[in-house]
Amino acid sequence: DLPFWLKIRFRPQTVLVAVSIVCSRRSAGMFSFGMSPFFTPSAVATAAAGGMLLGCAVVFKTGVLSGVLGISTYTKRLFVNPSLGRYAFVGGMIASGAMTSALYGGAEHMTFSAELLTRLGVGAFFVGVGASMQKGCTSGHGLTGLARLSLRSWVAVPLFMLAGILTATLSKSASAFPPNPVVEAGLAGWHAAVIACASIATLLAILAGLSSCRQWEEQTTAVLSVLGELVIGLSFGSGLVISGMSRPSKVAAFLDIGSGAWDLSLAFVMGGALLVTFPYFQSLERLKAQEKPLLASTFDIPAKGGAVDHQLLMGAVLFGMGWGTCGMCPGPIWVNVGSAPSLQVLVALVGLLLGIGAWEVAQRHFDSTLAATTAGATQGIAGASPKMEYDSMGQGLVSAAA
Repeated sequence: DLPFWLKIRFRPQTVLVAVSIVCSRRSAGMFSFGMSPFFTPSAVATAAAGGMLLGCAVVFKTGVLSGVLGISTYTKRLFVNPSLGRYAFVGGMIASGAMTSALYGGAEHMTFSAELLTRLGVGAFFVGVGASMQKGCTSGHGLTGLARLSLRSWVAVPLFMLAGILTATLSKSASAFPPNPVVEAGLAGWHAAVIACASIATLLAILAGLSSCRQWEEQTTAVLSVLGELVIGLSFGSGLVISGMSRPSKVAAFLDIGSGAWDLSLAFVMGGALLVTFPYFQSLERLKAQEKPLLASTFDIPAKGGAVDHQLLMGAVLFGMGWGTCGMCPGPIWVNVGSAPSLQVLVALVGLLLGIGAWEVAQRHFDSTLAATTAGATQGIAGASPKMEYDSMGQGLVSAAA
């Protein structure tokens, strides 16, 4: 028999039960609707600039190195299928957290409490399980899938956003991760954000030009690929810090709509990123504007025709619940390892890895059990099939025991 968690079907009552278990009660009288004082034009410009930098990193990954930039996939393959390039990417993410926070600001040191540690560990675990089940997170489904007009992504993203908003609002995430006026005041401002993003985007363009200027030898191509992964990690991590996505308090203020201090600025992160990724992927897939990546022979991009199944739907719900609980998805967790190393971040990282590992184990168990069941059923049918004796006309006359 399969474990009970593999038998779960996506039904409305399943979601309601899961939300009621994870979230604490929040009476209707405690809802307070209002905008955050930190939702300003400067915050919107900064979020959009950081989002555009995220988009540049995604386009560089596909156009130069091939493949899709998905942080949850990178995290899983660090252990399942490790490579120097993947280690370089994650190392770049961690380094970007340290460097960008020191130069621009945005490092957020969370308070220490048993309740917060529980929230971080449990939330990150759900993020890991959900991202593995739906095969993507805010980067894979959000920045790439939406730009490619993938039906799976257009179902998953609104669903995990809704689950994140419900969970954060019901569990009072904004109270667990209150806005930090000191951090907000210490940011360098949107002018510095735009300059930083433009500088890093220029670096990506230079590296892309270097990759395309000649036919490199295989060894040189391998070195450039690893260097490219490092630069992508630095760029993507910097975009997360500058946009505010790396700060749990910013995410909580965005998802918790009943806190009385709703901060809508993070919505412009996705908008800024899609301004870059949408034209690229549409020109790539519809107009065939690029025959192959600059440092690879073919594009390694998944097909868009995947089914919208129970696994995708439940994964999106679990991912959103985890994101709304801990205020971090895979990318920001890695960035915070560099920008704000602490026990709290370590707990979130361990929870994420355990969640990814748990689904990997469950999936393998499911596959092996399904294969054994199918093989047993096939053998049973073959063993039970009678042998027939035929007349000269080919008509079965007598059924003989096998």
